[in-house]
Amino acid sequence: MNLEIDRQIKYYTLWEKLPGTLTWAAFILPVIICLFYPAVVANIIIVYALYWLVKSFRMSYALIIGYRKYRNDVKLDWLKMCKDLPHNVSDWQNIYHVVVQATYKEEVETLDHSISAIVNSNYPLDKIIYVLACEEKDKENALKNADYLYKKYASKMNKFIITLHPKDTLGEIPGKGSNITYAMHQVLKEINKTKIPYQNIIVTSLDADNRVHHEYFGSLTYKYLTDSDPDRSAYQPLSMYFNNIWQVPIVIRSISVGSSFWQMIESTRPYRLRNFSAHAQSLSALIKTDFWSTKSIVEDGHQYWRSYLAFDGDYKVVPIHLPVYQDAVLSPKGYFATFREQYIQKRRWSWGCSDIPYVITKILSNNRINFVDRWLQFFRLLEGHFSWATTSVILGLVGWMPKYLNNDFSDSVIAYNFPVIYSRILTIAMLGLAVTLVISMLLLPPKPRKNLTWSILVEWIIAPIMLPISNIIFSSIPAIESQTRLMFGKYLDFKVTEKAITHIENSKLQTPNPK
Repeated sequence: MNLEIDRQIKYYTLWEKLPGTLTWAAFILPVIICLFYPAVVANIIIVYALYWLVKSFRMSYALIIGYRKYRNDVKLDWLKMCKDLPHNVSDWQNIYHVVVQATYKEEVETLDHSISAIVNSNYPLDKIIYVLACEEKDKENALKNADYLYKKYASKMNKFIITLHPKDTLGEIPGKGSNITYAMHQVLKEINKTKIPYQNIIVTSLDADNRVHHEYFGSLTYKYLTDSDPDRSAYQPLSMYFNNIWQVPIVIRSISVGSSFWQMIESTRPYRLRNFSAHAQSLSALIKTDFWSTKSIVEDGHQYWRSYLAFDGDYKVVPIHLPVYQDAVLSPKGYFATFREQYIQKRRWSWGCSDIPYVITKILSNNRINFVDRWLQFFRLLEGHFSWATTSVILGLVGWMPKYLNNDFSDSVIAYNFPVIYSRILTIAMLGLAVTLVISMLLLPPKPRKNLTWSILVEWIIAPIMLPISNIIFSSIPAIESQTRLMFGKYLDFKVTEKAITHIENSKLQTPNPK
């Protein structure tokens, strides 16, 4: 639930029903129409499949472009580029980085790996203020971890600040947004003592398992300094779920690679790019929005809309083509628990559909935002969640309904040609999968040598079979559940995803596979 707007506001609960209504209509209407006009449904489905065929090739092309940008940017010395900036650009040495990292019930090893990546960055550590945002609900474990990490790393950075977010705070939803917002309010008191201008401070939000690329801070600084209006920008690195990628089941590996590639695709389309997981903003911009939402379980994507609305639409997301490595879902309790946790994670991500009533309520009352831009942005939000919930189901299941729901249709000419045409369209669309497989081979960290050739061959063979099924189970169904919950006011609570500790060395994740 998004409590930033009173649900008693006129029509708000109606807007909450919008995404779920559209999704269920997309499933139910074809069934009804098939009973009377199956040929109409068959033709619509063929057109829809052709649309996604074209879209799949466009996304494959964008993935190639995104990969090339990534390959180029990981080779650059971004700190040197900052030093080489012309004199009319602000001095990079005036820029400070606050890294706020939320933790709840994580093992100290997870945080240790993450902070180690920061310390090993190609950037002066005296310009980095690290904030470990702990939860009072996990006080004993959190303070034990914090004490160990403080002793190990505090002397290496400008500051090492530990905060403890009070439990059961009135008016908040427990979650990362509430935690890091509280943390930044405490940090702001320390910053005010230093007299550093807010415009010279960039804040990066990280999850507990995040490991920044060693050029991340240099690239972020460079893009911040060369931005015409950095206060009205967010900076988005590439989320790559590769920390433990070879330790997870093949289905989870496929999902994690797909999520990573989606971020790479979106990075080539800044007009569609949104805050996701690790992201950065100027401190002055965050102060304008009172940091992150304390009333949404999807604080990252929701922060885009809060900023977009706070700046009356004059706001953008700047891609950083460098990775922040993260853990793929892997429960220590076994395969079934891992699949359950993956479903729960995807359901939480898809709870971004709760932004739809929030955004439409806000843009209807804000005429300062360009009319075309605000409705275009809203349509992209709505279409994104609609496609998330429906595409795999329509292409994989609904598309075959005309053949099986109406016996009279089976004797028609179109019924004879429909399965052939439809299956060929889907087969051609699978060619985009080849691009994904090739880039995954180039991008993923080195695989353990055991059964290397055999396991890769198996993955290539089963990928076309596994992908449609896993997309329905771990993408469409969680999104459908989220939208249906929103329809009926059954709101989601924040739940931390279980991720087993990984022992992959960070150095293995810093450079792409040279193949």
